[in-house]
Amino acid sequence: MSDIHGYKQLLKRRGIRLCDAFGVDDTALGDIALEQVDALAAVEMLRNASMPILGGDVYFKRHNSKIEFAYANWDSVPLPGEERQHFASRSCFETENYIKGFPLSEAIPLFVLVIDEDCLNTA
Repeated sequence: MSDIHGYKQLLKRRGIRLCDAFGVDDTALGDIALEQVDALAAVEMLRNASMPILGGDVYFKRHNSKIEFAYANWDSVPLPGEERQHFASRSCFETENYIKGFPLSEAIPLFVLVIDEDCLNTA
């Protein structure tokens, strides 16, 4: 199984569809959130596939299962002249550090990884 296929399967099996969580029928909110351990597994799969992570958003899952905005995010942008392979490696490293360093609280943090969909669909 390729790392991209594994990533897509991880999203299907373990992901939380935000449109469902927020009770909206809107494809514009098609993001899928992952808990920390799953998000770190996704980062590793994307790193192995040399797929850059453009950034992400954080949500909180409360003990009553309610999903809320955490108003936290990160981004990674290519440096001038940076090769795609290096950007992919660096962006995955930055994402991994952000997820591991996210402060603990009573709520469970959920991470949405932002990937270039065109690259994902052609991989």
